[in-house]
Parts: sequence; structure tokens; C-alpha cells
Amino acid sequence: MNKKGIQISVNEIVEITFGTLLNKPSISFFSQFCYEIESIQKGALFIANDEKDIEMAIQKGAFGILFSGEIAMSDEEVAWISVENLEEALFRILRHYLIIYNKILFSLSQDEYELSSQIFLPKENLSFFNGSLVALMNHILETPSVYILALLPSAYQEKLQKQQEIQIFSDKKINEESLPFMVTSYSLFGIKIFYHSMDYELPLPKLFFQLLARVLNFAEEYSLSVDLNKLERISNFKPLYLDERGFISRPGTTNRVLLACEDVKLYEQYLVYFTMYAKWAKLMLFVPNIYHELYAPYGEVYSYADKEELFGLLLEKHYNFALILGENTQVFEEQFQFHELEQNLFDWVEK
Repeated sequence: MNKKGIQISVNEIVEITFGTLLNKPSISFFSQFCYEIESIQKGALFIANDEKDIEMAIQKGAFGILFSGEIAMSDEEVAWISVENLEEALFRILRHYLIIYNKILFSLSQDEYELSSQIFLPKENLSFFNGSLVALMNHILETPSVYILALLPSAYQEKLQKQQEIQIFSDKKINEESLPFMVTSYSLFGIKIFYHSMDYELPLPKLFFQLLARVLNFAEEYSLSVDLNKLERISNFKPLYLDERGFISRPGTTNRVLLACEDVKLYEQYLVYFTMYAKWAKLMLFVPNIYHELYAPYGEVYSYADKEELFGLLLEKHYNFALILGENTQVFEEQFQFHELEQNLFDWVEK
């Protein structure tokens, strides 16, 4: 579908959203949906979350304003479409174009999206999308793909998954004997599998067997090719190895490992996993102050009030594995990354 040829009918949007067209503008079509002032192009329908952005949107070429609430119209040449609930209106538009263009949208978790986007080989009828609900509406109009695998803001995921037109990967637990691959061996941080007559060593722990099985089953169901050699670590399981100086080192070169996540449910899965499979190791839990009493019965717990206090604790304490709740891995990559001092001409001046 050619983006330049997209025409979104004003009357169609009014009908889909159960909205009211408050005036009789001279324009009859929009060229795209937009909710960010910075990305407005001439002809766009502007999704107005904030009334103060409307005038700028019109100046930049918006042909229409979709809004809820009381707003004073300032330009009769622009289509003013009032809806009772803006979010509900966007969901109606999304569902409408999925049906009209015969597309299938899969709402994925972060882990499912990261794994799929790494190992699925490109195919004309498949596309990946990571962004806002409004941007997804444009993607549906523009892409020739039939299947769209999307990672959407967490605020929308639960609601989207209740929509009849939107699919999710099956969450039914797969018995080990029914896995689409055969596990040949595993370690604390990885597995070796046999899949489609090939051996693979993957940087995923046993904890993620079900995730891998779901993704591979989906690929087989929709005749998608995969390359497991392209798999890197997913962001929700990215151990960092800290050396004696407090810098990140190569895997296997130090016995002090950090593993961080922001999700409580996932953190508790980590706790169970390391308790079961790393009984030999010294395990420490680092949690925000409000969680101290909750996790105190399950191990040696240290609570922190802010990042600086947490960084200090991680350098001070002696452990094999530090399970950290409340921060993502990137925070520690930035804090503990070793940076060589840059030399300059003055370094070579003889004293």
C-alpha cells in the first residue's frame, strides 16, 4: 500500500468513532493519524490529548482534530470531530482497519517480541511494530503485511488482548515432552537444544523454556522460518558480570553476577529459579525499601532508597548472585561500564 495514496475519509472516521462532526469543512479526507506535534504532516488528523497543542497542529497543516471534552473551534476549514471517549475512539479505528484490510494483529509481551524479532526471518506477509497506538493505526494502513507482531505500551496491552480482532500467543503450558525442540543440556544461564535437525546453544535459561516454545510453535503454525543463531539475550534476562574493581567484565571471568528487573512477578520467578538451581551460591536480594519485609523470609535482603545507595551496596557486599528489583539492566550497564581515559596531546608533553 502506497503511503502517498492513503485517504482516510472524514465521514468514515465520524461513523467509526461514533463521533460528531461539529462543522462543515471543505476537506473530505485525511492522509494519516498523528498525536505528536513534531511529526505532523499536511493532511493529518490530529489526535488531541492536550488542547494547548491544537493551534500548533493546525499551523503545521493538520486537516482535522479528533478530541473529547469542550474545545473552542478556531478554524472552520479544519474538521472538528468530537467523541465521548478518545481512547475508545482509537480502539474502534484500530479494529475497523484491521477488518477492512484483512490484517491479523498479535499483541506480544516484551519477551515474546524481542525473541520473535531476533529469530524470525524476513517475510513479505510479516511485519514487526513497536510504538504507540496511533502509530500502529498508520502502520496498519501502510504495511502490505498480513500478520503484524506488535509491542505496545503496557497501559494498552491488557485492553487490546480482550479485543476479538487482536490475537495473542497461546499461554497454555506446554509439557516438556511436547516441546517443539529437544533439550540436550542446560546451565544456569543457557541451554543447548536440538531443533529441526540442528544443534543450538542459546543464551536463555531453563526459566524461559515456555517462552521459546510459544514463539517456535507460532512460527511453525504460520509457516515462518527462523534462525536461532541470531538469538541474543533478551533484556529481561541479561546477567552482568562485575569484577573486583566494580566494572562489568566478560561472562565467566568473575563470580559476581548482577541480574535486574522491574517486574515483581518476574523477580519472584528469578528468586525461585536461583534458589532451586544455584544452591551452592551466595544469593543476595536487593529491593526498594517498601519490599524489605516482603522478601526478608526468602533470603539475605538489602533495601535501598535510591540508585546511589543501591550502587554502593552492590560494590560493598560479597555475593555470587545479586537479584535486583526495581531497576532495569541498562542502569547498571551505564554505572559500571569501564571507560578508558582518553589520551590527549598533553599526555605526551615531557615534564
